[in-house]
Amino acid sequence: MSSPLFVGACCLVLAEALFAGVGALVKYLSVYLNQSQLVFFRNLFALLVFAPWILRVGMVGLKTDYLGLHLLRSTSGLVAMYCFFYVLANLPLAQAMMALLVAPFIIPIISRVWLKELISHKSMMAIGLGFIGAAFVLRPQGEGMNLFVLLALICATLVAFTKCTIRKLSGSEPPSRIVFYFTGLATLVSLVPFLINWQPMPANTWPWLALMGLMAAIGQLLMTKAFQLASPVRIGLLTYSSVLFAAFLGYWFWQEPVSVGLIAGTLLIVWAANLTIRQRWLW
Repeated sequence: MSSPLFVGACCLVLAEALFAGVGALVKYLSVYLNQSQLVFFRNLFALLVFAPWILRVGMVGLKTDYLGLHLLRSTSGLVAMYCFFYVLANLPLAQAMMALLVAPFIIPIISRVWLKELISHKSMMAIGLGFIGAAFVLRPQGEGMNLFVLLALICATLVAFTKCTIRKLSGSEPPSRIVFYFTGLATLVSLVPFLINWQPMPANTWPWLALMGLMAAIGQLLMTKAFQLASPVRIGLLTYSSVLFAAFLGYWFWQEPVSVGLIAGTLLIVWAANLTIRQRWLW
């Protein structure tokens, strides 16, 4: 019989493979659809995946006393999604995925200001290493590239803020309810820009949109399950496997080179992440 640690690790690696696949689908579909359409259908199809759970728990299971925090989490998460999808369309896939994974080094800064949590000296060193690694990975070149890099860092900051909000919610709200409120509110809000920026959609994009939503929802559930089975201290570094999957997909489909800067920056960030997740506080 497999140990919870092994099953949790497998769940997390599979989740990260799915997240890299979602990123690849967004990059592919960006040729045919605008960001408003991609964000809306990503959330809509993910919401449909949760429909059986919604029917099972009913209104009682959806009741919450923390609607304000859910709105805050959904707003920051949705804006981050718009930024990330735009970055995915304009940066190499592995580079964009790694930019998103800078978020863990921004979380302690936000936690210190908002949640009043202390930051150890070792954690400060890890944050510094993380940002140096990000500089190697992103290596902005030219005015256009600087814009995409700036958006990637804004996205990472919003993701970090979202995770801090989830931390506040997780003390009283189950994971399924947190995911539902984000997906439901994100679908509702993203409907407005979707209608404003409507453009004809090729028929061949519909199966890929459905697959994107399905992969995103399953990835979220697998990630939640992974951290229920095993501590982030034991398996947290496996989160960075998404960059390996993204590098493979980027090379396979778009012939994106795996540069020395990407490799060096990734190693620095993984090293920094190893220092970070072994602190006493966990996210």
